[in-house]
Amino acid sequence: MVYTVPSFAANPRDYVDYYIDWYGTASEDSEVAQAHEIFERIKQVADKNRKFLNPKLKVLKNKGRNPLARALRDGYIIIWQSAIDICHVKTASKAAQEACLAFILGHELGHLAKDDYWHLDIDCQFSGRGCYRSKLFTRERMRRELAADGEGYAYAAMAGYRVNLLLGKGANQDNFLKDWVKQVKAPRHSVYPTVEKRVAVLHDYLQELAEKLIFFDFGVRLSHFDRCDDGEYFLREFQHVFPAREVLNNRGFCYLQRARQEMEGERADFYWMPLLLDVESLAAPLVMGKKAYRTLKQASASRQGEGFLKEAVIYFKKAIEADHGYVPAKVNLAVSYLYLGKPHQARGVLEEVRAPNNLEIQGLQALALYEQSEADLDLWPRAVTRLVRLANDSKAPPAILYNLARLWEIRPRPAQAHQYWNRLAYLSASLPESIRAIVCRQQSVVHNCEGDKSNDSDKRPPWDWPIPFEWQPLSEQTTVMEALYGWERPISFNWYREQLRGHIYQRPDGRVAVLELDDFMQMQVLKGDNLGQVSQLSNYCGQALRQRHLARGILWSCSDWAALTFEDQVEEVWRVLR
Repeated sequence: MVYTVPSFAANPRDYVDYYIDWYGTASEDSEVAQAHEIFERIKQVADKNRKFLNPKLKVLKNKGRNPLARALRDGYIIIWQSAIDICHVKTASKAAQEACLAFILGHELGHLAKDDYWHLDIDCQFSGRGCYRSKLFTRERMRRELAADGEGYAYAAMAGYRVNLLLGKGANQDNFLKDWVKQVKAPRHSVYPTVEKRVAVLHDYLQELAEKLIFFDFGVRLSHFDRCDDGEYFLREFQHVFPAREVLNNRGFCYLQRARQEMEGERADFYWMPLLLDVESLAAPLVMGKKAYRTLKQASASRQGEGFLKEAVIYFKKAIEADHGYVPAKVNLAVSYLYLGKPHQARGVLEEVRAPNNLEIQGLQALALYEQSEADLDLWPRAVTRLVRLANDSKAPPAILYNLARLWEIRPRPAQAHQYWNRLAYLSASLPESIRAIVCRQQSVVHNCEGDKSNDSDKRPPWDWPIPFEWQPLSEQTTVMEALYGWERPISFNWYREQLRGHIYQRPDGRVAVLELDDFMQMQVLKGDNLGQVSQLSNYCGQALRQRHLARGILWSCSDWAALTFEDQVEEVWRVLR
């Protein structure tokens, strides 16, 4: 078969059709389908070349001596069946097989992002022609290969693949790497990276990830306690090594939280909308006497918090780009659009969310519908009808009742609104403080609606906190410092621009962590399987517990502590110094 080189092609090996013509595409079987599925996930998190915003993959048949994978100048990644075979033969489990393929594909996407097509320089090795091979394996070539290794490993990890398995003895990763680099036979004594160097790059990345993960954890915890001013810096520090969807979502959450803090109370709490914080790395005042708003779109003209809202939108969009099916970022993005007075965009985002059993999201869709009302288009009746149907569900969250009461007030329909304000009043102790203030002002059935905001000291939780909660410099607490120095070496940070410095102390058994900022203990965290069950938490609080639904799990809060629960078990307890 004669291959005709296009007139615009400097080299036929720049283009995918050359390889399809010569090798042929592999048959569509489960392994090939798996490679395409992994590629789509990796592509979402990988850096993009401006010329190829949507890279494509082709899987080729084996024919003679095959390379394993290549990035091409036309935006294609090609991978031979032999690469898939190596991943299945040299790895011990399905998770390791997927991680192996994800690493190879991520490596090639790293080359593509940087216009690094060195296969054109090594074609001589496969053509049978003589070439000056020693010129191919330069220090710059070594640097690029090691960089692509690191990028491929990071992309695979951010896409959720268990790349750590590739470095374990069980995965036999050394043999995989040796087979993978056999396609390039470097001259003896060349500076081309050895297998040992390439494995070391991955070990170093995994170690850095493990060391920095604690920053993500404390960024989430500070954000939950409305301390995003500090929490954002911890999230940013982790983003430097792992800019995954949950990190981006949580930074956007912080900007959204800070925007709400800048708003007047009537706008911030006009609706009660879900704000989703993600605790896992694949991580939120009432102003009286003003003219009442009829929509959030009207309130957006004040521009309070607009800068933070726009930053939030940027991060939520980045999180969605990293994972198109990531629900928390889509919900948060829709909420941000509603605060910005862009209900059409909010509704468009929510229509992409697949959560048929989530009543809060359905309620948010109803609010977005109403906010699209215009002078000649009244969508209030349709929105109210939807919310009434949701409110009649026995599992309807309080936010549904609150938002329905809001819409009944707007017309106004005081009698209909009143029944929902009164239903909420019986739940007032468990409502967020700003929401509770509004409900208690509107209701007429609970005498002491605001309740006693002080916590009952007789019901303090039984958890054993190793460090006293005192506003006293740690350096002045000799006994405390002796205990902390007996733990693992602390993680230190000193962010000069933010004037934020401190340490994170962790007990060797991994069950206790302490955050210190500027010599003051700010937070302690307990972890373990003996922290109790959800049903016991109400016994430790002198007031009703507050819930925050997360991307996975629920946070139950009371005054200065919060319990992170999955199903019925308490897995972590956080306590801040107030």
